[in-house]
Amino acid sequence: MTVIDLGEVGHHDEPTPPPARRPRGRRSAGHPATVALTALLLLLTLAGAAPGPTRLTPVPVPDVPEPSHLIVGGLLVLAYPSALSPAGSRQLTAIDLADGRVRWETSLSPRHQLVVLEGVGDDVVVTTDPGGEPVSMVLDHVDGRARWRQPGVAVPTADGGLLLEDLHVDRVAVRGVEPATGAARWTVTAGAATVGYRPGERGVAELVVVTSAGRAEAYDVDTGVLRLAFPVPPARSDHHHVAQPTGDLLLVDGEPGRLAGYDLASGQRRWDTPVPTPDGWSVRSCGDAVCLGEPFGTRVLDPVTGRVRWTSDWWAPVASVAGRMVGVSADGQQGLALLDAATGRSVAELGRWELVHQWPPTDALLVVRPVGGGRQMVAELDPTDGTLRVRDVLPGRWEACSRTQGVLVCWRQRNSIGVWRMPD
Repeated sequence: MTVIDLGEVGHHDEPTPPPARRPRGRRSAGHPATVALTALLLLLTLAGAAPGPTRLTPVPVPDVPEPSHLIVGGLLVLAYPSALSPAGSRQLTAIDLADGRVRWETSLSPRHQLVVLEGVGDDVVVTTDPGGEPVSMVLDHVDGRARWRQPGVAVPTADGGLLLEDLHVDRVAVRGVEPATGAARWTVTAGAATVGYRPGERGVAELVVVTSAGRAEAYDVDTGVLRLAFPVPPARSDHHHVAQPTGDLLLVDGEPGRLAGYDLASGQRRWDTPVPTPDGWSVRSCGDAVCLGEPFGTRVLDPVTGRVRWTSDWWAPVASVAGRMVGVSADGQQGLALLDAATGRSVAELGRWELVHQWPPTDALLVVRPVGGGRQMVAELDPTDGTLRVRDVLPGRWEACSRTQGVLVCWRQRNSIGVWRMPD
């Protein structure tokens, strides 16, 4: 086991930037008999589905306070206390997922807030902030030693590359660096602007800079070459409220009470739609659609035309797969439902399950719920018909679960985590 003290990092003689990046009802109740029948069928499905040979394998982890975590290169990297905790003594511990052994430990400066914990290739990239200027470093996955450190907030790209952001109110800079050495490959700069990224299947695929003056620029993240530039409405304040790549669109506000969608292949404006004012709304990608979150529900928009496909004041889409969406109830008490992505029609109401966050998304959705004896059931959701297949029943009560690279991580209420390897 290797123990390293990374010591002080940062460049206190340079200007201090502002906080990181700028922008970004009633239910129609079913018939009681129908709801009861659905619940009965679900119970019968679960009762008849044996866990079989697909049980999960626990990974021993130290009982540490409030850990953030990362799965990379066959390692579970714990940072504790987590990024949500105030700045203080912070430790990184790398655990081999194959045998649970601690491979290395690294101390961060006690005055640095953890900002980013990500993977780049098999290595670990960390961004910390001493209260002024964020600084990033890449740690070797074998022994945890720092390969290099530089100012900026780290953003890994889809093909194993790395970007470093330097964002201020009146200017921005993004540079592409070599992950192994930190050597600069290219730099993009602008005045007051919002920085966003178009995601690909494996991560960031394109850099998009939207200036407050009203110009959008799309750059290749591997070369830094400008691929496309086109005009957009100027910001009505220092920055746009929304300037966000979503699928093959760039969504931009600017005109009062309107949201516009621009084609990122051509720069042409496809559509615009009314939005609430002032800023009581949000927008995001949901499958092949655009979801507009509003104070009293969700509008699901067609990305080609901007027309409303459907609306709901009860189910809010949180995942999309195979022509379906998974919705969570507005009151948080009714659990999940499987929705038809084209119409919003409820295909199956699943009850009080919680969805396991997955990256990258897959067709095999996982859900969890508490069962008797202080245990937690893990099941796989079939998106075609809403049936559930039990994968395992875990000891203890867990919440906020996520799955990455075949590893399930769940939090316990006392802020510790449980880790399990999942079979292929």
